[in-house]
Amino acid sequence: MRKKALVCLLTAVLCFSMTACGESKSEETTQTETATDETATDETATDATDSTDETADSATDDTAAASDFSMDGAAEQTWGAMTVSVPSGWEFKTGDFMDEKDERYCSVKKSDLSYFDFKMEDADVAKQQYEYNKKTYTNEQSDVGGKIGDIDWTGFQYSDGFGGYGFELTATVGDKPVRVSCAGFAFDSAEAKAILESFKVIS
Repeated sequence: MRKKALVCLLTAVLCFSMTACGESKSEETTQTETATDETATDETATDATDSTDETADSATDDTAAASDFSMDGAAEQTWGAMTVSVPSGWEFKTGDFMDEKDERYCSVKKSDLSYFDFKMEDADVAKQQYEYNKKTYTNEQSDVGGKIGDIDWTGFQYSDGFGGYGFELTATVGDKPVRVSCAGFAFDSAEAKAILESFKVIS
């Protein structure tokens, strides 16, 4: 009888020990999983912070690049009845592709794709060209204009479809019609403002 009681007691002790061991392992597993989740959360937060910092750095770089433009060292150029300042490192071209000596045309160029073309055409020709371009360059088109320097401009801006902008302007200075074709710059850019402010028509 004592042997049976002892066997039952030992069996109960063993069962209790195994249950406690199982609970301990379960608790260890839960703790390990929790620690892993917390580490993953910390890494995700770190990655998000790094990403935010990179975005901020990129935005700062873009702002710095946009603010690099300056008219320091710009040279005033006169061609025919037009006078305009050319930023340092840019090019001043006279005439057009048909005739480099045509005093009705001149250009201020940063590159072949970024420029300001100034034209003093006959009023009818200027109107026809302006209206043709307005019907042609319709991507993100919007009206722009206003007084810049001594000239009151009317025109439109458009997108080139690759993140860049251009615009067309017309004005009458005295009795002389003037048209500007710009590529590579928005109407409200620092470059456009500075160059248009420097443009004058000699009476």
